[in-house]
Amino acid sequence: MSIVTRAQVLGVSSALALGSSLLTQFSFAVQRADAGDVKSLNAAIALERAGVTAYTAAAATGFLSPPVLDVTKAFMADHVAHLAALTTALKAIGATATDETAKLDYPTLATEADILNFAYTIERLAANSYLGVIATFKNRDLAKISATILGVETTHVALLAEALAKGFAYPSGFAGP
Repeated sequence: MSIVTRAQVLGVSSALALGSSLLTQFSFAVQRADAGDVKSLNAAIALERAGVTAYTAAAATGFLSPPVLDVTKAFMADHVAHLAALTTALKAIGATATDETAKLDYPTLATEADILNFAYTIERLAANSYLGVIATFKNRDLAKISATILGVETTHVALLAEALAKGFAYPSGFAGP
């Protein structure tokens, strides 16, 4: 169970690290965003909303042990912080944030292991999505900020891989599929 304790600490600290400084960076950066950047931000919003929804559903199942529930809530807090930052960024330039939620294929969630495996899948999807979008931003400040979110997502992947005894999350030494 020691991984849960480390995961909890890292999850909570990553949520706190994203706090107001990330919101400020996003507000400044998007002042120079173009339509493609806005589209990418809205896609990220839909994905972050899906993450929040999935973690909310997982927490409500009653299948999670208290330490894993704490980590789940910490990871959800990270996604809430990302969602708030992305929404703030769009509002700062007068764009409208999407109200869509990305569609996720939910497997049967009947055990704690089912939930952790689903979380692992979601976090890999999020990490790969941020990795793929960084190069597309015309506004390089947005690329840098998205890279900070990518770092949190890959941390989630690594912690879940460890908890699930999957071995190294990225055995090649590079984030990606």
